Amino acid sequence: MTVIGESRRCVYYRSAREVAGQCGISRFDLKRVSWVWPDQSDTCRFLGRNHEVLLLPKALAGRLQPPEWGPLIAASIILSSSAGKMIKREALTWLVLPAVLIGVILTAVALSFLKEPWTPGFLDAAGAISFAFLVFLFAPALKKRSLFVDRLAAAVVGRDNFLRVLQKIDAMGLKDVERLKGGGLRRRFKPSITERIDNLQRIMARLRSN
Repeated sequence: MTVIGESRRCVYYRSAREVAGQCGISRFDLKRVSWVWPDQSDTCRFLGRNHEVLLLPKALAGRLQPPEWGPLIAASIILSSSAGKMIKREALTWLVLPAVLIGVILTAVALSFLKEPWTPGFLDAAGAISFAFLVFLFAPALKKRSLFVDRLAAAVVGRDNFLRVLQKIDAMGLKDVERLKGGGLRRRFKPSITERIDNLQRIMARLRSN
């Protein structure tokens, strides 16, 4: 992690503060801005209940102007506040409740076949399969919420502005961004930058047609 110098930190602080105000966030006490190597370079992240720490992807250092960080900062602020609560509610629906039901079923099976030699192995396998099933069941909802957060952030900072920033990052050909575009397991949980761009373009096309 690289801590940004005082003069540049003030620039990012002012930008983040402005975006927080646009998002209607009152509990905002940014104290530190740092460059990090995150798992995805088209996002930034806040830490702390009052957004005390802002983590920026190091791959974008010097490649985005301070105003261009606005859309990414807005998405992160929204995700860490209202959208975060929505995701928790989604998790309760898609993970916790089905997990309880599966647990009851497995307990019933264990009690019914308690003395059978295959029972422990069956329960271990069934538990692992059930966990994987629940995670993949929740994945589309998590991805959908991420795209929803982008739409909310775009409404705050401007859809054209957000779209231009995403297209600029896409044109950089960053390895982690390109890797997610290629598919894989993480693609089930997180939208690629292509999907994020398409998401905003669909909204803008729909608004123009109305």
